[in-house]
Amino acid sequence: MQIFWIKLNKLKYNDLLKEILKFDKQNIVFTPNPEILLKTKSDLSFNKLLNKATYLTPDGIGLYIAFQILDNNYGKLINTLLIPYFFFNLFFKRKNLYQKYWDRICWSDITKDVIKYSEKNNIKVTIVDLYNPTDTKKVKSQEKFPKLLKQKFPNLDFDYFIYIPNQKQKIIEKISKSDSKILFSTLWMKKQEESVIELLWKCDNLKLGLAIGSSFDYFIWFQKRAPKIWRNMWLEWLYRLLTWPKKIDRLKRLYRAIFVFIFTVIKEK
Repeated sequence: MQIFWIKLNKLKYNDLLKEILKFDKQNIVFTPNPEILLKTKSDLSFNKLLNKATYLTPDGIGLYIAFQILDNNYGKLINTLLIPYFFFNLFFKRKNLYQKYWDRICWSDITKDVIKYSEKNNIKVTIVDLYNPTDTKKVKSQEKFPKLLKQKFPNLDFDYFIYIPNQKQKIIEKISKSDSKILFSTLWMKKQEESVIELLWKCDNLKLGLAIGSSFDYFIWFQKRAPKIWRNMWLEWLYRLLTWPKKIDRLKRLYRAIFVFIFTVIKEK
């Protein structure tokens, strides 16, 4: 299904994992959420970046509201009135939605499973992380990251780079000379997609590129992910709101990811 000129792939999670872990060709996986899709409306270059991916998989409950809106013949008024019904389906008929519109594939889950596979099969991975020296909390996390990741996955073979702009060429050369097959980029929206495309183009050894946001932060407890029961109920957004220190910022993001996104989909249908 296509949202804002971005065509999302119809995939089951396990089928995607099997395909990208063959390493028989280069694959790029991006997991657009409502915030990302809204960004593509005002940024044509970002739209083009996303469409260069091999797989674009849905991440975010707002997308499953959008799927229901786009999959009917009703007008704007009726779809607006049906929003509570769409949310009802989201929370109480999720299996039906997955069967009809394919699985939700989010950053954190795919990162965890690819890392576990890499550790088990002795496959080297490369991680490029955001350079933001003014964020002291992030800098402290980056200093501890290699040690903490090694504690979590003791047999994982990995390279870790802070993606400093004036050192980018040296980093690319190191990656291209390594035996790494998998790239994880945590540079956040647009920057991470740009880096994945550029690095896979310049490094033939890389066979899989993933843009994953803050997924690794959950592994090293820099951020605490919602308990599984919250995730199963699709209430991870609420857990983040309750535990996130900057609640106003989180509320703004939720507002855009749910209400602005949904009404934009209705408006442009």
